[in-house]
Amino acid sequence: MLKKIRQISQEQFDQFNVAKGPMNFFAKEKEWFSSEDDKVLGLILKDNIDKDWSYVILGLDETETYRAIDVKVSEDSLDNIRNILYRKMGSLTIEDGKAKEDLFESSDKEVDESKKLIITDISDEFKKYFKKHPEKLYDLHPRKFEELIASILEDLGFDVELTKATRDGGTDIIASIKNKLWDILAYVECKRHSPENKVGVGIVRKVVGVHALRKPAKSMIVTTSFFTKNAQEEAKIMENDLDLRDYENIKEWLNEY
Repeated sequence: MLKKIRQISQEQFDQFNVAKGPMNFFAKEKEWFSSEDDKVLGLILKDNIDKDWSYVILGLDETETYRAIDVKVSEDSLDNIRNILYRKMGSLTIEDGKAKEDLFESSDKEVDESKKLIITDISDEFKKYFKKHPEKLYDLHPRKFEELIASILEDLGFDVELTKATRDGGTDIIASIKNKLWDILAYVECKRHSPENKVGVGIVRKVVGVHALRKPAKSMIVTTSFFTKNAQEEAKIMENDLDLRDYENIKEWLNEY
């Protein structure tokens, strides 16, 4: 039997001990929800970039803090995302006062590429979520994967700029550090690939070409997958100028959160 879910005001939502970063850069909070026993919270947001709708479901952890346990694919319709949120929140299993993190389980075998996971805010809380569930990186919309990497680089001290979304221009992120000691410009290309779809030598050569033309201090390719042997060998030719970072490296970055 589905639990009753009620819509609440932002003021009521803010009374709960919710661990979340500011959600006004990539998205804006629009609607707030709670289960009848207040053990599960929901939040609907509108993406500032794509103008579509997403949600976050939060459950209690052992510290009595509400943390993200599910983020939903982007939807074109507010009514659709609201209905899905009601159904998900209402069917959550609660054990010992805690929400089980089983919301991603599905019997679906095929993944609709147009419905890839689109998170709405790259806060520390979401990075902690991906630290715990790195396999969910494969569900990210490619543009949101770029935003995630940009946010991680920002945390590492870089000023970052996301380039305009294009089919493939060889650079997704422009990152820089400028202070009394350093003035470093780096170009970063992001590839959200499935594990079996390794980044090949063609992409490496494309990034090398952009590097030679624009002459940043460093170029980097970051992927949720891995690199082919030929790609690694090609990169060694420019090992002082080009860094390759794969799934294992991303997990290492996320371990800092």
